[in-house]
Amino acid sequence: MEARSTPPARPVPSPSRPHGRRRRSALAAAAAGILVLAGSATAPLEAATLSGVLGARMMLTSGCVINGGPGTVSGADFGTLDFGSRPATFVGTATATASGGEGGAGVTQIVCSPEITAFSMTIDGGTNPGQGAGVGTGTRAMSNGSAFLPYDVYRDPGHTVPFTAATAITGIAVPSAGNPFALPIYGLVNKTNAVALPAGLYTDQLQVTLTF
Repeated sequence: MEARSTPPARPVPSPSRPHGRRRRSALAAAAAGILVLAGSATAPLEAATLSGVLGARMMLTSGCVINGGPGTVSGADFGTLDFGSRPATFVGTATATASGGEGGAGVTQIVCSPEITAFSMTIDGGTNPGQGAGVGTGTRAMSNGSAFLPYDVYRDPGHTVPFTAATAITGIAVPSAGNPFALPIYGLVNKTNAVALPAGLYTDQLQVTLTF
């Protein structure tokens, strides 16, 4: 009797290793994703910008004002012609220059924008024009309310160019462009009569106009 040969046994497959590798790969990928997300949460955002141009402007006008004052151009205070103090019996002259303009100390000064090189000036006859002619010379007069002390105002400190009432003196040069200069008004009292005047304060008020 012929013996049957036994077929060889098939090898039993071992547990699949690739499944473990895929799981580990998935876990690694997930961990990497968590790290990426964590990193993106702390990364600074890129700044946005807005750019363009901004203009600046200011208009400066031509003119003259009293230096140190608020820039008044109407009703300005040119100060005072202060002739000082003399005895009621005095005979002779007394001089004065404008001082205290717009409340400042010292000689009244004017300042003009640099393009102004000359101007005209007009001074009226004051509040007592022509009074006190028997006491001294002058077309204007200061008063204490009842008596008058004549005086006049001039363009120059030598008292050679008088300001005729309400008549402009033209072409008065600005000494230095853009810089302050003394108001060119010079007062002169010339008392020629020895008669004594009543004691007291004598005053007058002049209207001054600069045209440039």
